[in-house]
Amino acid sequence: MKIKLTVVTLCSILIQLSVNAQDFHFSQFRETPMLVNPAQTALNKDLRFIINYKEQWKSIGTPFKTIGTSAEFAVNHKRGKDNYLGVGIQFANDKAGTNTMSNTIGMLSLNGIIKLADAQKLSVGILGGFGQRTINAASIKWGSQYDGSNYNGALPSGEVMATTNFSYSDLGGGIAWSYGKGESTLSANNGIKAVVGISAFHFGIPKYTFYSTASEKLKTKVIGHASVLIGIKNSNIIIVPELLYTRQGKLQEVNIGSVFKFITQEESKFTRFKKPAAFSIGAHYRVADALIFTGMYEYSNYSIGISYDTNLSKLTNASKSRGGIEISLRFVTPSQFSTTRSRI
Repeated sequence: MKIKLTVVTLCSILIQLSVNAQDFHFSQFRETPMLVNPAQTALNKDLRFIINYKEQWKSIGTPFKTIGTSAEFAVNHKRGKDNYLGVGIQFANDKAGTNTMSNTIGMLSLNGIIKLADAQKLSVGILGGFGQRTINAASIKWGSQYDGSNYNGALPSGEVMATTNFSYSDLGGGIAWSYGKGESTLSANNGIKAVVGISAFHFGIPKYTFYSTASEKLKTKVIGHASVLIGIKNSNIIIVPELLYTRQGKLQEVNIGSVFKFITQEESKFTRFKKPAAFSIGAHYRVADALIFTGMYEYSNYSIGISYDTNLSKLTNASKSRGGIEISLRFVTPSQFSTTRSRI
């Protein structure tokens, strides 16, 4: 079993060192709008601040940990103003295993939002910034250091790295269409909101390797996404079906599912002392990889979300179906319960 766990950890490291290097991502993709598409920066929001934390593969060794934070601001977004700008900033750090490999990014995004027609908007966003990747080569156990039955750290690895850290610049862009037919009142709950978009990142720009003899670059990543918020008229139920498609190099990911939101409390109309609240439950299927269960509680402008990935891939024999937990915290204005602007 010990050898099996070591092999799994080794495979994970090698995957990250390979020419098919992939980006880190979060299961709660609705809570990482700029990572999905910079055209979502401050879309239908005056202010949005989000913190994300993800931990995975704890069941097969030292867990991988990812933390991210983002802030978005609408510029000149006044009532009656059809066109405006969205500005965002985000930071994220991903650590693999026993801190063997770390990737840190800092990005700025700019988004232009224009009104197409009643209830429709088009947004075009760009994103740029820098990243740094580091590795603790001394902590890696290579296949060449196994003597046939046991690991022997005294054996040479045969690996010669030019550096244990490097920096890189990055670029991304995207376009999104949004529709928002607002409900007349919160209790009517007859609104329909939708966002559909496509984005691309990296464009084969960043050189992404620790080896001087390798020409590895971070492959272009393309994302397609869609979400629809449907209020069930004269009820407290909102349904949010979602789809995320990602392709990077030869690898692709399809994530499809739905969230069911239940409004548990409306805001008091006169005193405003009683704030609106809701809780959500949902499930998504990351095709051939994991089943993701999600729960969220929203209170006025605040929300907390928690999800868990149940592993369904070939790694199940080692992981025993245990994937990882993820937590998100969000503050947004206007409130998610606002009847004057989109809640997507």
